[in-house]
Amino acid sequence: MACAGFWRPMPLPSPPIERAKPLLGTIVRIRVDGLPSALANEVISGAFDRVAEIHRLMSFHEPQSELTRVNCEAACYPVPVSPHTYAVLSHALELAEASTGLFDPTIAPALVRDGLLPALAGEPPASDASWKDVALSPDGTVAYGKPLWLDLGGIAKGYAVDCAFDYIASHRPDRIYVEAGGDLRLSGPQPEPVYLAAPYREGAVPAVMIENASVASSGSQWLCDEIRSPQLASAHIDPRTGHYCRLDRFVTVVAPRCMDADALTKVVMAAGTASAPILDRYQALAFMLDGAGWTSLGANAPTGAAA
Repeated sequence: MACAGFWRPMPLPSPPIERAKPLLGTIVRIRVDGLPSALANEVISGAFDRVAEIHRLMSFHEPQSELTRVNCEAACYPVPVSPHTYAVLSHALELAEASTGLFDPTIAPALVRDGLLPALAGEPPASDASWKDVALSPDGTVAYGKPLWLDLGGIAKGYAVDCAFDYIASHRPDRIYVEAGGDLRLSGPQPEPVYLAAPYREGAVPAVMIENASVASSGSQWLCDEIRSPQLASAHIDPRTGHYCRLDRFVTVVAPRCMDADALTKVVMAAGTASAPILDRYQALAFMLDGAGWTSLGANAPTGAAA
């Protein structure tokens, strides 16, 4: 019996669409699965637009950015900022307080001193200024109690990844992958491996299985080929001492949000095993490699994270 009259061709699944674009001082990569190709490309373009907006607002390197204007003017009078900048500043100050200053968005002067950030015009920062001198008002303004320089680079990058991810997620694709310079957020029906590829380490590379979570990594030796002075082989400063973090440490943090994952790598780089309580507070898990080998920190790992 012929059944050709009842046969209906099944639509082929849409192929994954992946694109990359230079933003945030790095390469941003976005992959979307499970949407029609035209829609996927439109959604990815919209996600890149959101990342570009965060870059425009919060880049320390851009003379016309909103953050540069805040750094140059907020010690003189309150400066109105966009909701995005206000949200990142608010969360940065929350993290600074929760970590008792181990996460410190006001260490930019040390990075400027060593040529890792450009110097800004105007009055130089006060030597005793800290994150405690930053005041946010309910009217959306920022004021500094003393001249200081905020650098939101890492946490703003994580926030940009979160914004891009949330925009893509509103279109309900099957899988989402957003990565910017080592900050990654992904989702999908199955866990995916993320390899802990510590620089200058030989042997087997361990992996973390990630499902609907964010990952960020920091290592002290990324700059060794560019900056020969040993004390400058890390771009991570311990705010308690003003000195660079130990050179043999590599950290990967898994957290629900990318802005938290990125910020918490700085805490673990500085504090090591003492950072476990704040990791728990933000439902984060850290994998730390140093002279003692690999250590896992934080009891409340996101669902699907396992070494």
